[in-house]
Amino acid sequence: MNGIARLFDIPVAKVTESEAVERIIAFAKTPRSPFPVPRSPAFVATLNVDFVSNAVSGWPFGGNDELWGYLKNADLVTADGMPIVLLSKLLRDPLPERVTGADMVPAICRRCAEEGLSVYVLGGDREAIEEAFGKLRTENGELRIAGIDPAFVKLDEDQPEIVARINAAKPDILFVALGNPKQELWMGRNRGGLDVGAMVGVGGTFNFIAGRVKRAPRWMQRCGLEWIYRICQEPGRLWRRYAYGLVKFTWLSLRAVAGRR
Repeated sequence: MNGIARLFDIPVAKVTESEAVERIIAFAKTPRSPFPVPRSPAFVATLNVDFVSNAVSGWPFGGNDELWGYLKNADLVTADGMPIVLLSKLLRDPLPERVTGADMVPAICRRCAEEGLSVYVLGGDREAIEEAFGKLRTENGELRIAGIDPAFVKLDEDQPEIVARINAAKPDILFVALGNPKQELWMGRNRGGLDVGAMVGVGGTFNFIAGRVKRAPRWMQRCGLEWIYRICQEPGRLWRRYAYGLVKFTWLSLRAVAGRR
């Protein structure tokens, strides 16, 4: 075990991208426990500023205790964002590198093809997902796709038919592409009924893979400036959310650093 950095009481794993991928593959390959007490799937989250902004409370900002609870008890949390990595260094508990969902998903699919494991996608745009898998299959011809389900997911009511479809397909890994906080709330609420090895919240990752949304240049990613690139792409939709998230994250981080010192 490489250990964890505890940020806002969330256990962020001190792993590289390849180490995180191997942990997820190990989760997927772990045999299920027999009925009536099945093993719950591993909960994997990729923590960024938006996650912290949505989940963590700290005067004068509110949060979401349910979401925060799921993140605090996740099986694997990676640092999807340079601000997370930089904060860990300020707290003298450094994370080795940024580990993003957009980078991990292709690597997970490559390892699934090698191991004969299957994947299932809940949420997202079907055409974008199919385009993404078309590209991934060009690189990983043996990749097994158990299902693509762009269902309209509601958090305010039970939808057992969605869980039933996933379980009937028997995937090893479930990618949940609903965006935060919706995907993590859905995963947490439905975890007990799912018969999969691991579930991973991936947000809009398949849009990136399909090329429908461009990622920032590598130098911007390394400098923690990818958010600026994203705002420039979709200013009307993102600027308020990103501005609020950065202000809140900065305030919470200053309090955390001051508290540690």
